[in-house]
Amino acid sequence: MVELDLPLLRLRRAPAIAAAAAITTAAVVAGCALSAPPDGQQIVVDALPAGTTIPATWQASASDATVTDNWLATFNDPVLDALVAEAIVNNRDLAQAAEAVRIAQQAVLVVGAQLLPQVGANAGARLTHDQDHAGTAASDIVYAGVAWEADVWGRLRAQRAATEAQATATALDYQYARQSLGATVAKAWYLACETHQLLVLAEQAAQVYGEQLKLVTIRQAAGKTTELDIAATSARLDMARAEEQRATAAYGEARRALEVLLGRYPAAEIEAALVLPALPPPVAAGAPAALLGRRPDLVAAEQQVLAAFRKQEAARLALLPDLGVSLVGGRLGDNVLSLLRLNPWLVSAAVGMSIPIYEGGALRAQVQIATAEQAQAVAAYGAALLTAFEEVENALANESLVAMRLPFEEAALASSTEAVRLAKIQYEAGSRDLLWVSSLQADQIATRAAVIKTSNEQRANRIRLHLALGGSFDAMPAVGETQG
Repeated sequence: MVELDLPLLRLRRAPAIAAAAAITTAAVVAGCALSAPPDGQQIVVDALPAGTTIPATWQASASDATVTDNWLATFNDPVLDALVAEAIVNNRDLAQAAEAVRIAQQAVLVVGAQLLPQVGANAGARLTHDQDHAGTAASDIVYAGVAWEADVWGRLRAQRAATEAQATATALDYQYARQSLGATVAKAWYLACETHQLLVLAEQAAQVYGEQLKLVTIRQAAGKTTELDIAATSARLDMARAEEQRATAAYGEARRALEVLLGRYPAAEIEAALVLPALPPPVAAGAPAALLGRRPDLVAAEQQVLAAFRKQEAARLALLPDLGVSLVGGRLGDNVLSLLRLNPWLVSAAVGMSIPIYEGGALRAQVQIATAEQAQAVAAYGAALLTAFEEVENALANESLVAMRLPFEEAALASSTEAVRLAKIQYEAGSRDLLWVSSLQADQIATRAAVIKTSNEQRANRIRLHLALGGSFDAMPAVGETQG
């Protein structure tokens, strides 16, 4: 590294200061423009493997209507609306994401400050008393300085552009975290409702088998049934009670998980609903290509590619000389000058150039690292794209498959319920035994549980589809400016 600068100059030598100013002005005017970044289309081409293209429509659905925001309102569930609003305010993970945005925004200011002149001042005084000679000497120092690195080649501007892109990506990550939190709370709420319904079903099953045991005990005392019926009914009652305990535990865990999302203490105090509003009609899916500009996480990954591009550019420009300008002026003095009554006002103007000659390969290694990080960011963007497309295709496919499965299970439940009714009549008439009735009741309970689970699966899949499509749960766009 070679550094060149001008020597210390007295105030009367103003032409040197003027020369420094002229050099500075020329450096600003002659500053090189930054390279043009790749556009979105080129990034997509680079990110996906050769031969991989984005189709015009989704393979699992032919719908191409525009995706709309505010999907939470379509569920017509005021309790859910309130829970999501509470989570947005109090969730600790989202609070961390918000602070990460503030940190990234301030980092832009820190890096951008390198493009501006650095101004500083210093002042001090010293009093020295000579006991042997009964003399006192005073000295002081007061000066101010201005230093500025002329960004001739654009290295500092490239660093600032990289930091700006990273800040944008961080803000977009916050937006996606916000959308994900809304979806997660919705799924957690409906899971709590599902476990509540299953708990009630388990309690009903235990009550049914308890009543059966009472009945069979009475009939056994009257000599109308056998010990086998009592043993079999007792076994079903014990299993029903065990299932009731499992359902109680699951309901408690679901409520605690929801309470943590809301920022509450996990006390399992929140009460889930037993009856839910009807599921809203199917949603529009838009075109696959529209996903690239609608999902915050994908736009954030694209910004990371741009940030890596600028970092690589800054690493290359670091191989070129740096030009700096400084101006220092003030009153400089010490004890000797004070005794001589010489504490002059001085001004120093300097122009310096730093030229990298030999750094042991460190600078070129930094270029190679930045180039690899750029390729890494492109590959990460491609992986994010494919994952996003997979999420949408899976949700769209499940949307129709679950919708077709649920009516079969509901029909099976209706048939099971009727079979139990008829079996009870035949049992009371003495044409059927209790074991046959109990078996049909067990099937009915299992079928009702399947209907409850499938109904919740349908809601959860709908929520996953909204999130995968990049729709917002409220009026705020999924991709937008983050408010600090």
